[in-house]
Amino acid sequence: MGPPDRGAGRPAGRTASPARRRAVAVLADFFGGARRPLRLARDLGGLGEADRDLARELVLGVLRRRSALDAEIARFSRFPLDRLKPPVREILETALYQVRFLERVPTRAAVHEAVAMARALAGEGASRLVNGVMRSALREPAPPLPQGTPGELAVAFSHPAFLVERWAARFGIERTRSILSADGERGRLHLLCDARRFPREEVARRLAGEGVETAPLALAENGLAVVSGNPLRTAAFGEGAFYVADGGSQALPGLLPPGDLLLDLAAAPGGKTASAIFSGRFAGAVSADVSLDRLGFLVENRSRLDLAAARPVAADVLSPPFPARRFDRVLLDAPCSGTGTLRKNPEIRYRVTPAAIAAMAGEELRLLASAAALVAPGGYLLYSTCSLEEEENEQVAAGLAAADPAMRLAPIDPPEALRGNVAGAVFRLFPDEGTDGFTAHLFRRE
Repeated sequence: MGPPDRGAGRPAGRTASPARRRAVAVLADFFGGARRPLRLARDLGGLGEADRDLARELVLGVLRRRSALDAEIARFSRFPLDRLKPPVREILETALYQVRFLERVPTRAAVHEAVAMARALAGEGASRLVNGVMRSALREPAPPLPQGTPGELAVAFSHPAFLVERWAARFGIERTRSILSADGERGRLHLLCDARRFPREEVARRLAGEGVETAPLALAENGLAVVSGNPLRTAAFGEGAFYVADGGSQALPGLLPPGDLLLDLAAAPGGKTASAIFSGRFAGAVSADVSLDRLGFLVENRSRLDLAAARPVAADVLSPPFPARRFDRVLLDAPCSGTGTLRKNPEIRYRVTPAAIAAMAGEELRLLASAAALVAPGGYLLYSTCSLEEEENEQVAAGLAAADPAMRLAPIDPPEALRGNVAGAVFRLFPDEGTDGFTAHLFRRE
């Protein structure tokens, strides 16, 4: 017996929905060789709201679970997956993802539209193959995947094998399994409340009155996690009561001793600047970024968020237009491999390689050395990445200490809720703590 039918769905022969067609097209483009960073706001443009939400769910869901989906498809396909005519493989993956993971999608709709799409895009033989694979899959529940070794975990949770192996060696197999599991889930939207004007409890009450349920973020004193509802359509959003920012990003400025002015390098789109000012730890910030497009988000939000104390500056960290050794507090959240963000950016797992991580580490050391040159005697520099990799964090920090002996690693004194995330000179947030993964080091110029 297969799983219970969850609805009549579309009659056989109907054209596949715009959401499913677009999701398959985006996935086929990505796996066909593009492997570019996804820009779903652009890639899914032109769809209605409901279709856009479904297409987004399908794209991200397949990216998060592709290895497991492919393992099941391979059991029933008479052809090896790499011999399937494009985009048949992506059609099967999106259909099986709907059947296994989306309770609100009728089974018949998923199957019928997959068959119709295969017929339209790849011919009658492909439609028969898709129909056969899906009918076979529906006759039994999804088989459990073995999860004992790093290699088995890599397949079960659709992560690069080399990444799982290194995490298991550094963090232990159980913590690695927990990280991988978290990377496969839908993340919650995080809100940063403006504590100067709208305390977190007040924002939560106001959002509840507009149908948005939230929960406090334990790791960020001014943060809320959205449980249900759309906070971006509320009066509280229009009044600037909060800013959308991951809880880990919100926490970073709290690792620096308070000060008057913060130099936030690679600052766009502005979450760390907003956190520094909203919390009252800093009276103002110079927010520098080389990307005019990304910096534009901060410029656009200054009025809504009452962020006149933030001064956006278009500047390259490697050639900053600032005097040397003039800033008492500097924050560099450096561009990185992003291995701490695989839940939010699942496409990274198909592009990251050891060579790419090594290349990023070299660039990060150059950025960090340039940032360090701006730190005044007695001042502090916080270096962070949203990566879990030693090359981009501990090794880069050691590289700066060797190149500039006056920059000494300093003990981090975090807020009480984050004390368990400091080990020695390293601050680390893991993705299974409900935020993106972050690693940070604090330096002081002697």
